Amino acid sequence: RAEWRRRGYAPLLYLQSHCDVPADRDRYVRELMRYIPVDSYGKCLQNRDLPTSRLRDTATATTEDPELLAFLSRYKFHLALENAICDDYMTEKLWRPMHLGAVPVYRGSPSVRDWMPNNHSIILIDDFESPQKLAEFIDFLDKNDEEYMKYLAYKQPGGITNQFLLDSLKHREWGVNDPLLPNYLNGFECFVCDHELARLEAEKAHAASPGDIPGPEPHIAQPSHMDCPVPTPGFGSVEEIPEN
Repeated sequence: RAEWRRRGYAPLLYLQSHCDVPADRDRYVRELMRYIPVDSYGKCLQNRDLPTSRLRDTATATTEDPELLAFLSRYKFHLALENAICDDYMTEKLWRPMHLGAVPVYRGSPSVRDWMPNNHSIILIDDFESPQKLAEFIDFLDKNDEEYMKYLAYKQPGGITNQFLLDSLKHREWGVNDPLLPNYLNGFECFVCDHELARLEAEKAHAASPGDIPGPEPHIAQPSHMDCPVPTPGFGSVEEIPEN
């Protein structure tokens, strides 16, 4: 990656083609670009082209295309801003740079820290008071290999120190590419079925002995379980946004 930097690549990559999203991410990235070089591909704030016409054509290439992944891996930092800011919404924008050995510069789920391999593996945009302060920190890491590599230490043996994550992986009832376990969708279906079965058994026990055994507590989905907060500007205040 240091060699690609010497060839003129920016430290930061931005790859988005959905531009008008609730998180208003382009407004933040546009301001960040004032303070640090960003190579932007896709349709949003584009200032560079992907290397081949095949990759530029979304009908023939996907974000998991091996050729695209090899190209994206040239970058040290990937801007990873979710479409919306929701508690449990973490997507490939976060996982892809980690898979490629780059450092995500992330804005999205407030609970993201709970699921990181350690407390030094991503850069959280909201930890910085302004895009300028974020740019200064990224520039510092870009020029200091030892400090930069601390963000990739989780890839070394023993580097995953988040005990909550380790316990969750150990005890989950689904797997990835594991023929002995269901995938996460089937695993969730089993989770729902298990809880429904437990509720039915509790209802039967209560019906048989209502004076001794209480009925099961109701579990009803609320909007808070599925809703995302009201969108806010990606940078600045509502009053600063032109009416047009």
